[in-house]
Amino acid sequence: MKVIDPARVLSTGLGCVVAACLFAAAARAETVLTFCYDPYPPYTMGTGSIPSGGLKVQLLDAVTERIGGLSAVTVLLPWQRCLAQAKSGEADGILPLFKSPEREAFLAFSEPAFEQTNTFWYNRDRFPSGLKWGEGYAGVSHLRLGMVNGSVIDPRMEAAFSARNRIIRAGDAAGLMQMLLFGQLDLVAIDDAVGRYHVGLNGWQDRIAAAGTAVSSRTSHFGLSRASGAEAYLEEFDRAIRELKAEGEIDRILHSRSYSH
Repeated sequence: MKVIDPARVLSTGLGCVVAACLFAAAARAETVLTFCYDPYPPYTMGTGSIPSGGLKVQLLDAVTERIGGLSAVTVLLPWQRCLAQAKSGEADGILPLFKSPEREAFLAFSEPAFEQTNTFWYNRDRFPSGLKWGEGYAGVSHLRLGMVNGSVIDPRMEAAFSARNRIIRAGDAAGLMQMLLFGQLDLVAIDDAVGRYHVGLNGWQDRIAAAGTAVSSRTSHFGLSRASGAEAYLEEFDRAIRELKAEGEIDRILHSRSYSH
């Protein structure tokens, strides 16, 4: 495991707040891991480089609190830069994300932290009787679909919609929801927690709804950088995750009223 140098953190632009955390941890003889993620409410909150909170940030804090001599800080980065820094070892890990063979080459994945569900969201005025599409996507693939840039929800779904219309990509979920309201899209496929957060935050409960059937569901895992040496903590992360699940603490965090509006 590498020793984290606060001077290096400052020089790479991760910010004075992170450096202050590292100096404080050094005084307590702690190892500090630097995790990254992109700005993605409610999983990470805030607009600066240091998140003000978020579901996945809370999960990391809960895990590291159960590992003696270890703490962690999270920084917000563009997604591709976060992946690159975890690959090079500049970052020690990534908040819970999906597994893939490409990512497993440079990340050691923990046991599943929780399950992320993806859902279709629609304008209630457009579908006053609700949205039902039955088996497969033949009944809805003619509709205009929006997705967040870089998101991977269900390859079969994307293939079905792409065969009929171009899928509209946008930088954030809130922008896609607004396109629903203005009639520029018929459906948005996004993470269920993200959709509920934005609908609640903006008071759109009477205007935007989620379809009753999930599009897909995948487990999310902490990723520990192999290059930085953080994978040495994999067993400790797995132990802490098992304990938190057994005590119901992960469910409590995921259903926090602070992020559900």
